[in-house]
Amino acid sequence: MTQAELERIAGILECATAPEDIFGMLVGTPEEMLAAGRDIFRQIAKVTHPDLYTGTAVWASANRAFTLLARFWEQAQTKIVSGTYSAQSDFQPFTLQTSTATYTVERLLARGDICALYVGVGHMAGSNPWLLKIPVRPGDNDLLANEARILKHLQASESYTELRYFVSQLAESFAYQEKSSGITRQINVLEYLDGFYSLKEVRAAYPQGIDPRDMAWMWRRLLVALGFAHSCGVIHGAVLPTHILIQPHEHGVVLIDWSYAVLEGERISAISSEYRSWYPAEVFAHEEPLPGLDIAMVARCMLELLGGNPIKQTLPERVPWRLASYLRGCTLANPRRRPQDARKLLSDFDALIAHLWGPRTFRKFVMPVS
Repeated sequence: MTQAELERIAGILECATAPEDIFGMLVGTPEEMLAAGRDIFRQIAKVTHPDLYTGTAVWASANRAFTLLARFWEQAQTKIVSGTYSAQSDFQPFTLQTSTATYTVERLLARGDICALYVGVGHMAGSNPWLLKIPVRPGDNDLLANEARILKHLQASESYTELRYFVSQLAESFAYQEKSSGITRQINVLEYLDGFYSLKEVRAAYPQGIDPRDMAWMWRRLLVALGFAHSCGVIHGAVLPTHILIQPHEHGVVLIDWSYAVLEGERISAISSEYRSWYPAEVFAHEEPLPGLDIAMVARCMLELLGGNPIKQTLPERVPWRLASYLRGCTLANPRRRPQDARKLLSDFDALIAHLWGPRTFRKFVMPVS
């Protein structure tokens, strides 16, 4: 630990008037906010704890700083439990400077249990808006770094130019140190997708499920996305309703959030807690994932989208039995008995829908106006 770093953090603590000045934005349930705040407390403590400076001239300064840190952390915990911690709802535009661009972050788009998503404009990076993905907890920096690693791997493939619109497009990934807390967060800058909806939003808009013929174009495009990823040796590992976006009018489909993805030979080390029950057993057994893992998970998305139960694999009677059998066959418990080739599966599906409905035609799909 350097004396300069200690002096910087000590100065911030001396100037702070509330715990929000130190711990910043905390989101989620009280338990999640406490966990995020605890991560920040521990990181600052690594710089300010007086035991690190025993016998040195700056021990007293470190002791004072750590005392203030502990006091603010106690206040933060009290406010979180009482529901009065306010920084999580306050947003002020801010600027981030990297070696290649200056990003003016204009608004908060959404908050999840892992990341907050912001929309901003990147000067020197084009005039189009960008999506800045920032982890809530510094302990999740590794997930953002992994997403950048995977997307750069996809970008290096020969077929990326042709198929890039089916996956998140990464502009930049960098580590940013917050001036207030000294905490470093990994930030991914991605193409901002306007006019897209997650499958979770689609399902909420159609409580009884969508028409199977509408599901068909979404499934076909998702198989293209997975075929691309698998050909590059990538397993997405979290093909879930929140990670699939559709553009209704042009039938666009994008597979997002590659934070959980792995390369061939690696094991999946993190899951989405919201969808824990959706994951096949081999994930929890830490087996090497096969392409059929992604296929099983996306098939469950389709089961739910059709108005069925993705876990029990039930479907409404209006769904043709051949289609129901096809989707259930993608979710077999034994991972080695599932289909593994998304491109072959697409060919099989085209034959199936030709049998069910004849030649393919463009079907208009709209999201109900709320």
